[in-house]
Amino acid sequence: MNELLGLVDALAAELGRPIGLDDRRFRSLAYSSHVGEVDRVRRDSILQRAAPPEVTAWLESRGLRDADGVVHVPANRELGMSARVCVPVRFDGTLLGYLWLIDAPTALSDAELETATRAARDIGVELFRLRRLEQGERERERELLAQLVGRRDGDPAAAAAALLDDGLLAPTAAYGVLLLTAHAARGRAAPPEGAAPGTADAPAASAVPDPVRVRLASAAEQLRRGLAPHHLLVRVGGERIVCVLACQHAAELEKRAQALAAAAAASLADAPGWEPLVGAGDPRPVAAELALAYRQARTALRVGRAVGGFGAVVAWGALGAYRTLAALLPEGAAPPPCEALERLLACGEAATLVPTLECYLDLGGDARAAAEQLYLHRSSLYGRLHRIEEVAGVDLRSGEDRLQLHMALRLRRLARQLP
Repeated sequence: MNELLGLVDALAAELGRPIGLDDRRFRSLAYSSHVGEVDRVRRDSILQRAAPPEVTAWLESRGLRDADGVVHVPANRELGMSARVCVPVRFDGTLLGYLWLIDAPTALSDAELETATRAARDIGVELFRLRRLEQGERERERELLAQLVGRRDGDPAAAAAALLDDGLLAPTAAYGVLLLTAHAARGRAAPPEGAAPGTADAPAASAVPDPVRVRLASAAEQLRRGLAPHHLLVRVGGERIVCVLACQHAAELEKRAQALAAAAAASLADAPGWEPLVGAGDPRPVAAELALAYRQARTALRVGRAVGGFGAVVAWGALGAYRTLAALLPEGAAPPPCEALERLLACGEAATLVPTLECYLDLGGDARAAAEQLYLHRSSLYGRLHRIEEVAGVDLRSGEDRLQLHMALRLRRLARQLP
């Protein structure tokens, strides 16, 4: 961006007034120094690197996108914005950004406006050149990133070396993988694209519709822009968005995962029925080991979607026994049969007995804790447990029977066959 800044500074020096350059979304790309009073919009745009939403909406209403030449934008006291001149920046007819000139305390002359128009053409050429370079860089980044995490054939070590040598990935103490997707919100009516999770008919990750994926991609890009350059690589495509993060330690990875989930939740605010889900693998000391972190993050997403209760961010380290069970049960496979559990599921009291059994086993057979969690008197809990033993034909004092039932329940839940 040094070339852009040089062109902006040169124009500001020639005209003797502040100049700013925004992209098509009114995000600041370059700006000159400003002597004297600065209005609120210019200050906020510089500090936040983007115009406030209410300013963007007002500017959009002025027809700037379709303007062929100079547009005089009047002052807006309500927004704290002084009078400006906008020169749309184009290359070969394609809008690339906006050049802004403060039109006060004296109005720009026709000669000055012509100078600004010529400068906008030069800036358009430079913006196009930078855009092509960025597109090429991002495409190479996407390919190397796919090889790095094992989504494409290739040598992960060679991909890591290329990303580091080319300056696409920052050298640091640790690296992590975050996977972002969305799932139908629990406890709400299912979106038209699929049924609610927690049933055998729940939509897989690939059922996430395109409008939702666009919002998720926007959230990932928002997080990337907020970090230092080359500290977050994003690969958009398929049913999951892959984020590779250069970080210092596990706490930073967790912080970024929460920030990604929050940004995705904000983006999905106008997509009712969908919630974000972030899977996080353990941080690795070298980038070449990120294929393992990717597999961990993918398992975390699978478990989080099927089981629930983990929140918007599901970390590999929080999966417990599901790490082993996920390895035993391939994705999409049916769990092995368990006659005792089948008898329990088939009885008319299944809606009461199965959750009771699952709670009791999850709490390690602690009757007091299970009764408290289920809001039952302990005698009522013992009555249910006795009934479970009768129906299923098991002895809950037997470690073997408890293990068999617990594994069967969790495998069923992982396969999304329990409500």
